[in-house]
Amino acid sequence: MLAYCGVTDTGGRENNEDAYITLALEHRHLYLLAVADGLGGHAAGEVASMLAVTELAETVKKDHDSQKAESLESMKELLAAGFKRANEKICYEAKNVPGRYGMGTTLVAALLDDEGRGVVANVGDSRAYRIGETIKRITKDHSYVQELVDRGLISEEQAFRHPAKNIVTRVMGIENANPDFYEIKLGRDTLLLCSDGLTDAMRDEEIREVVSGTVSLENKCKNLVSAALSRGARDNVTVVLASSMQ
Repeated sequence: MLAYCGVTDTGGRENNEDAYITLALEHRHLYLLAVADGLGGHAAGEVASMLAVTELAETVKKDHDSQKAESLESMKELLAAGFKRANEKICYEAKNVPGRYGMGTTLVAALLDDEGRGVVANVGDSRAYRIGETIKRITKDHSYVQELVDRGLISEEQAFRHPAKNIVTRVMGIENANPDFYEIKLGRDTLLLCSDGLTDAMRDEEIREVVSGTVSLENKCKNLVSAALSRGARDNVTVVLASSMQ
């Protein structure tokens, strides 16, 4: 079976605009994990992030019973439907509810089976990592700085320190904010989903060192957040970890 946990902290902010969800789906051995980061400085970021994870979860729960097989393609279809519904809800409220104009959020999610096999999807710069003897970023940020890296204009080290690193180029809350999808099989590795409050404060290898410790998964979640705060995290920090209990 899959073990999982999540922790969120306000970090250097007064309010927490992050949200996360960890959910075991009934009747099928599937698990939904997600992290969302409401856009700082935008209207109702905390509302957008909560809508993202709750609408995603409700759609996946409603639709998963109709799936006849737990194939990777069916998992992708479930996540795609969840992202679509969540984006439609955020767009609707942003247009029609006073005080919520222009709200948006990132969203990274994983749908996994007991063996840690499944699909990851993302919109924005909240990330997914696979961590074992090494650390590998699964997702690619939808951000201005990532585009500079892709074009060979700056290095990954320069990206870590870039003053415009938090400018996102695709978010939930705009029309047709389609996610990217990645297939994974964890094996003995650990999956990390996180908001940029973690990755702005810690380099990938520092994250791997914390997750590779011998403490429980729950303590690894807490230790990641504590490590980010000790390094002066200026944003909300949210982490979700999952590993297959083999």
